[in-house]
Amino acid sequence: MLLQIDIYEIPNTTDEWGKLFYSFPVHIRILMGVILIFCLIITVLFAVIIGSRIFKTGRVGLGKRLRKKYQPVLTQLLFEDDSRLLSDSLLSLFSKKDLSDRHHRAILLDELIHLHENFTGETAGRLELLYRKLEFHKDSLKKLKSRRWNVVAKGLRELALMNIHETVEPMMIFITNKNELLRMEARYALVKLNQNDPLNFLYRETEILSAWDMANIHSMLTKLSEDKIPFFSSWLNSLNKSVVLFSISMIGAFRQSDAIPVLVRLLDEKDELVKRAAIKALKDMSADQAEEKLIAMYPLETPDVQNEILKALESLASEKSISFYDHILRQPLPDLQHALHSVKALLTLGEKGKNVLQQLTSLHSERLQLIIQHASDARL
Repeated sequence: MLLQIDIYEIPNTTDEWGKLFYSFPVHIRILMGVILIFCLIITVLFAVIIGSRIFKTGRVGLGKRLRKKYQPVLTQLLFEDDSRLLSDSLLSLFSKKDLSDRHHRAILLDELIHLHENFTGETAGRLELLYRKLEFHKDSLKKLKSRRWNVVAKGLRELALMNIHETVEPMMIFITNKNELLRMEARYALVKLNQNDPLNFLYRETEILSAWDMANIHSMLTKLSEDKIPFFSSWLNSLNKSVVLFSISMIGAFRQSDAIPVLVRLLDEKDELVKRAAIKALKDMSADQAEEKLIAMYPLETPDVQNEILKALESLASEKSISFYDHILRQPLPDLQHALHSVKALLTLGEKGKNVLQQLTSLHSERLQLIIQHASDARL
């Protein structure tokens, strides 16, 4: 039989509803309360999501309208009319509301940045001039005062991209920031904007430069003219060891041969990383004056440093080193990597080196014969 409810029996006053609610067991009342709270939370979240979608859709639509509105203006300024870009009437091409409203300005700024990323040469220069004339550099500078690191990073990127050179000093404070990504953006901006001394920030660098940081800075330096590349020996006395290691590697990469005597002195350092970096830099510069020093220090070093020495000597060694390689290969159980480097070095020393290898082959050491055969393979 179907449940029948008499509408006149349903409570219709507050007290009667309360009596009905308290007529249920405690665990049912708790469950009803939880369900009610859950429904309220779902309603609020749904309202927030709908509001956010409406807001974002509105911003996207506003962006499309502004870009469509100013497309003819930007085309005229960037590709057609030079005089209008330089005249005082430039601002009349833009709506006062678009230049004063924070959201409208942000959209226009993003459009200029996007265009600059896709153009070079004269067109990029015009975009930079327009960026200044519309005072967007002030907007980018304000971002440097934000508490949100991603906003600060965006400001740094905009100022660097638009070549606002006078902002170098305000950027310096971010070199020691705890946020690694923010430090990276600051370094990129400073290298690009500080044309007279692009690596001046290294004097203030207290954080460890990672391999990724070093690679990025090196990449940026390769885009500078040769006369803008600093002398890296200036940072060899830095208290920050990562700065010292970076400077040593850059001396080798940019072949700053004036620093070779300093690198030879660094071979006496106790720090193995510094020593290995110095050996690699000497190899990169083909500094044959370091040959005797490297041979003399070889017996006293760790296997890793010895291996670095042998790799360097492959390109630095002369016939004076033949007896050195002969001694290594005559060991009862020579290290495989050391033996391979020694054989390769002897092969580069012409007939005298090859004669030594022939004599060693006759020693009837199967292991040594395999090593010589392997290292002599032209495909390696």
